[in-house]
Amino acid sequence: MRVDDEAGYADRTCHLCGDRWVMLDAADVAEDADLGDAACLCGGERFDVAVGFALREDGEVRWVSVSVSLRCTADGVFGVYADWKIDYSPSGQLMARV
Repeated sequence: MRVDDEAGYADRTCHLCGDRWVMLDAADVAEDADLGDAACLCGGERFDVAVGFALREDGEVRWVSVSVSLRCTADGVFGVYADWKIDYSPSGQLMARV
């Protein structure tokens, strides 16, 4: 998992196949991102990743918290590594880009 909370960027790499996915709308800010690898205090770098969405009444995304449930697979510790506000519409398509 690589993140830049300031730029609003997150991507993840599958530890089994090596494929990398840019998450949500992060591709829009990739040029400006100063990426850092997520790491647990135990030194673990493999995580279970989840993304939480707060929706507006019309079903569009109002707020997204990336990696709210980033859980280290070595020791089970949870951490929040990045979050950013989605302030444009339409934005419902972001839920498919996790």
